[in-house]
Amino acid sequence: MGSILPITGELEAYGAGMEAGVNLAVEHVNDAGGPLGAPIEMNNRDSETRPEAGIDRYAGLIAQQNIVGFVGAASSGVSAPIAEVVGDDRVMMVSPASTSPIFADLGWVNGLKFFGRTAPNDAQQGVVMARTLDDYLEADTAGFLYIDNPYGEGLASIAEENFEGETVSSVGYDPEATDFTSTLDALFDPDPDAIGFIGYPGEGETIMIQWDEGGYGGEWVLSEGLNDPGFIGSLSDILEGFYLTTPDPEETIGAETFEAEFPLEEVTLFAPHSYDALFLQALAMQAGGEPTGEAIAGNILEVANEPGEEVTVGEFDRAVELLEDGEEIQYIGASSPIEMTENVENLNQFAILQITDGDTESLETIPTEEFEGLIE
Repeated sequence: MGSILPITGELEAYGAGMEAGVNLAVEHVNDAGGPLGAPIEMNNRDSETRPEAGIDRYAGLIAQQNIVGFVGAASSGVSAPIAEVVGDDRVMMVSPASTSPIFADLGWVNGLKFFGRTAPNDAQQGVVMARTLDDYLEADTAGFLYIDNPYGEGLASIAEENFEGETVSSVGYDPEATDFTSTLDALFDPDPDAIGFIGYPGEGETIMIQWDEGGYGGEWVLSEGLNDPGFIGSLSDILEGFYLTTPDPEETIGAETFEAEFPLEEVTLFAPHSYDALFLQALAMQAGGEPTGEAIAGNILEVANEPGEEVTVGEFDRAVELLEDGEEIQYIGASSPIEMTENVENLNQFAILQITDGDTESLETIPTEEFEGLIE
């Protein structure tokens, strides 16, 4: 098996923690003997947060390691071109962080879906960002600034659709740029009350500094892609009072076990989702009776969803016993109680945060139940 995660590049703030989550899951599975009695051989690769690098790493894992499944990628822009081909290769891909709505339809071959995710579909976050603009900022008009990739485009579109006020500007930006003055000029020309910002920490720091120096004004709601302690801490004066929307791992027995064993210094956004992405694939192989991508794709919903005996983080040996006894199982994850749709997507709990003194405080939790029926 493999992983393709952003150890360097725009999302490197999250990559090490995500990879550590995957590796902890491999350790737990292998300590229990591995799927079907064979240990997982793990091959971790760096996507560099670039589509070209992600495709290259995937091709290498296929040709050289003959993988049957992998965890990744993180950025929707990196995941999209890989998700187009995994079905033909019969390789299961489970992303812990790609949230673009486009993935609901990618990866289907002969009735099996070879792309899944433990991260939420941005159909959820778009609702939460719009709610923050409406209820917390009481904005009559809004502008949206988004990274020009499937993640940015998809989330901005859904947030605009759900915003009750008037969207007066919607501006995509090139993450390779170094000067965002013209972008900010276009965003603020119609004088929006508030801004929804969908981006990553790498260029986000430059954008926020140039916004501050330019005296543009306005209030901001940041997406989960900017929920990095390093980014927030380094810009604490500029970001004071900003709002932030983010998936919020639920307090389950799985989360408690994960947090007890996961190194605190490596806790990052989507680290628990990365653990779940690997563990679920191992469970699906065990349930399917063969170490193949088809077995994972064909059984992942069976091991994730009700009904069944609950198994959780670190309980691979117990899951094996139950499956060998002919019992059904359902996985309670590190990121959430897993309940996947037919499109192999999982609803997540969300939180609305506010930045204060270089840290975040939670203002509201939106439980998964509020999103039921939002995605199929």
